[in-house]
Amino acid sequence: MSDGSSLHSAVDRAQRPALRLLHERLGLSPSGVTWISLAASLAAATVIAMQHRGVGLGLMAVSQLLDGMDGGMARIYHLESAAGRRFDTIADRISEVAIFLAFAMAGWVSLHLVLLALVAIALVTSIAERSNFDPGFKRFVLYFGWFFPLSYPLLFTLIFAANLAVYVIGLLLIDCRFQVKMDELGGDLDTVASRAVALEP
Repeated sequence: MSDGSSLHSAVDRAQRPALRLLHERLGLSPSGVTWISLAASLAAATVIAMQHRGVGLGLMAVSQLLDGMDGGMARIYHLESAAGRRFDTIADRISEVAIFLAFAMAGWVSLHLVLLALVAIALVTSIAERSNFDPGFKRFVLYFGWFFPLSYPLLFTLIFAANLAVYVIGLLLIDCRFQVKMDELGGDLDTVASRAVALEP
């Protein structure tokens, strides 16, 4: 079992009572939990834009807590699907766009930095399925702004830099795996292509 699978299993066990309540008692599906998480994120964005940082971060915490439960519910109750994973990813990106823009609307960070951070996150998302590498360095760092309110420009710069680095590492991982496959096939891309042509009738 991989380290990622072990971590998921440990988290799922810790969440099991809450997941049982949400799924068996309240009848929520993983997608239902994702919808509630998204609604909490949009509520957080609205409150943050009104410069109520504490309440906004609290709602964002609720959203992220629920966001961590939809996948656990899908795994425990064998409800995983490609469509569910896509919806979860889309909901995450919508949440980040709304919350990040809210910080700009509140005047705590420039729109320029927010857009840079969102572009870097979009780049990571574009290759995440192929690289299998996304540490999730996104909304979590914004909680540090509760202790240092003037640090949001630095925090958004960190989000941008970290996700840009993750994107580059992801590209390297994809390239390394491709090279390994080429080696297993017995040559470089041109050699493999030539062999494939030679095998055609």
